[in-house]
Amino acid sequence: MPTQILSLDGKWQLAGFEPGGVRRPLMLQGQVPGQVHVDLLREGVIPDPFWRDQAEQCQWVEHWDWRYEREFHVPDGFSSEWTILQFDGLDTFATIFLNGEELAKTNNMFVPFWFDVSGRLKPGRNTIEVVFTAPERALADKDHTKYAAAFTNDRIYARQMQCTYGWDWVHRFVSAGIWRSVRLVSHETARVDDLFVHTAALGKDGAEVAVELTFERAPNATVSARIDLIDPQGHTIATRLVDVTHPVHQTTFAVAEPQLWWPNGYGDHPLYGCHVALINHSSTVVDTREVSFGIRTVELEEIPDDWGSSFTLCVNGHRIFARGGNWVPADPWPSRISDAHYDKLIRLARDGNINMLRTWGGGIYEPEAFWHYCDQYGIMVMQDFLLACGEYPEEDPEFMENLRYEFAWAIRLLRNHPSLVLWSGNNELGMNSDPDTEFPGKRIAREVSGPLCAAMDPSRPYLPASPIGGNPNNAPNAGDCHISAWYRPSFIRSDMTDYRERISECWGRFVSEYAMPGSPPLRTLQKFMTAEDMLDPEGYIWDYHTKDNPYNGIDDMNHYEMLVKTAETILGQSDSMQAKIRHMEYIQCEWSRLAAESLRRRKYDCSGLLFWMYNDCWPASGWSQVDYYGFGKAAYYGSKRGFQPIIVAVEEEEDLVRLWVCNDTLGPIDAHLHVRFQPWAREVAWFWKRRFHVAANSVEAVAEVPQRDIGSQGVLVCDLDTESNSDRGIYYSGIPREMALPSTLLRVKHTNNRDSGTVTVKTHFYARVVTLDADLDFSDNYFDMLPGEERTIAWTCPEGSYMGEIQVSCWNGRAVLD
Repeated sequence: MPTQILSLDGKWQLAGFEPGGVRRPLMLQGQVPGQVHVDLLREGVIPDPFWRDQAEQCQWVEHWDWRYEREFHVPDGFSSEWTILQFDGLDTFATIFLNGEELAKTNNMFVPFWFDVSGRLKPGRNTIEVVFTAPERALADKDHTKYAAAFTNDRIYARQMQCTYGWDWVHRFVSAGIWRSVRLVSHETARVDDLFVHTAALGKDGAEVAVELTFERAPNATVSARIDLIDPQGHTIATRLVDVTHPVHQTTFAVAEPQLWWPNGYGDHPLYGCHVALINHSSTVVDTREVSFGIRTVELEEIPDDWGSSFTLCVNGHRIFARGGNWVPADPWPSRISDAHYDKLIRLARDGNINMLRTWGGGIYEPEAFWHYCDQYGIMVMQDFLLACGEYPEEDPEFMENLRYEFAWAIRLLRNHPSLVLWSGNNELGMNSDPDTEFPGKRIAREVSGPLCAAMDPSRPYLPASPIGGNPNNAPNAGDCHISAWYRPSFIRSDMTDYRERISECWGRFVSEYAMPGSPPLRTLQKFMTAEDMLDPEGYIWDYHTKDNPYNGIDDMNHYEMLVKTAETILGQSDSMQAKIRHMEYIQCEWSRLAAESLRRRKYDCSGLLFWMYNDCWPASGWSQVDYYGFGKAAYYGSKRGFQPIIVAVEEEEDLVRLWVCNDTLGPIDAHLHVRFQPWAREVAWFWKRRFHVAANSVEAVAEVPQRDIGSQGVLVCDLDTESNSDRGIYYSGIPREMALPSTLLRVKHTNNRDSGTVTVKTHFYARVVTLDADLDFSDNYFDMLPGEERTIAWTCPEGSYMGEIQVSCWNGRAVLD
């Protein structure tokens, strides 16, 4: 009989128990997969925790115990002789009861738990209960006070999403629940336990694909396995039938002329399939498993030089410049993130010319949907093991064994994905430490994550931590680093007039975190604060939804106040709330583009730029480039332009401006460069055009412009055209707040096909920061336009249909429909 599956997802009864049991239990309907806060919100027990400061009214939830229970029926014909109860995720301190008897206790949110319940099921009606104990009581016997940790140390023993204990960008939302699917699985003869497929070798004669099959079988059962390899077009290209007598079977396949998986911008991302069927003695298929995989190799190149050593990812033998951001959980309660939302966020990354995301160590091991779309869209992933910003009890054998169980499961769940290119032992446990000391996390890396990666996934690079390398850890001359030209006390307290120089001087071999905040647009702010909140001179709700870091050495300003100062100092002050918000949006856009230009013209002395952070966990005015609702902020569009495969980069020096062309493609390019000085309201003062050749995967300085040829009543415009893409670099010799712009008029035309459309904008004079405002995905946004220029911007609607208004504006004029 083949494997049978009985899903236990759906409606459960949920009961909440107040500490001390003073009042009767709170009874309501629960949903699985789900988490308590989501159920309470749906049933109207708690207010919207994202609106203003209503999160304070939801803090009681973490102090209660919670019980999920339901009945289920075992149907006729469902074999219970060999049955496994599979929980894909339990958050977190759970006691499981089956038919009134305690089955097990768990204490790790991040990975599955499987229990053999053979002989415990009854025909017909059965009951199951899962009781979640509040973390403070579950960990009452653990002394967390002796460990230092960012923001709070009561999370250190909890193998639970660390950022929901409160971080400098999200509020505290400690929850509970059966947050991933649960099922009963019945086997008769044999079951596939795991299937691991990876590229063992790649050469001019083709690829060697290694397959490792792990299975269990009933005593004395005879089992064979049919292994099929399927190409990206769905054709079976190889089949092997083997008798399996040992729990682990390994074999290899030769693939001629393989279709290689490449990161976004470097090639296509074809996915192969491997299908395994276990067959019993009567030729009946008793279990199957199928995984997708990509044929590709990945290596980490570290070559010593005069400054330290390089740090470059090489895919299929080619150096890759990593362009992207840091991924955090897309919701405080990840049980409610839909596959469609994962698709939107990862597709937005692809469309934003991103080729890498780092899944940060204070979150979760993301579900299959995340990895599926990263594989499909060519987004490389650097995966932290889930330890972040603190000291963990490395001397505690029980804690270390919990990590060993968790990390082994994580490797097993994720290692088939070609998008996964790099493991990291943790986030910032040993940052700024002497690498020769026993810094926090080093023992975990040495005894747990390092050996497990070497044994279970040896084809991928592994780092003991992020950042790591150099002396101290986080030095820019080796390894990866977490740095920012903005997030430094010396800059925040300065007059900020040298911001471009500071961006240019900020450098690292591989910048795996680069922090710069920015506000979302007004329409997003209105979803979680009032107009009065926006105008509040104290900025209470602004600060509540921006958060702060008490360890940054800047005690006289919070993050919100730092952002306001930066925007006002560089872009100018305004009495208008709307203009103030526009400046707080755009400063992140400006900074992102300049940082991308600066680091990309240093390739491969620098080999990666990952902004902190790509997405957001809750509605905020902070670090992310894509807001909580899944729409690009101004910085997303600045990065999108700066992350194009081919860009022109402007380097400012005292007497001249140097122009670079950065080519991230694997082929040489022929380019046309059109350079001119453009006054605000009249024709070009001077111009020149040149054609030149740039080698594959390289950067080259192609021209210099004397500063004396660049006035203050206009901008230097550098238009680059190639067969692959076009780019525009703009340089203003002063501070942007000094721009004396004339008033201009934008003439606007719209087309609307419901799910997509266009906006055509034409300006009379120079138009500063043309902005299209709607909950839509635009092909470009937050851009300057030259006198007399016309541009057409495409848009798509993630909800499928949009008939609303698209507001068009700029800083120095007004828009009218044409």
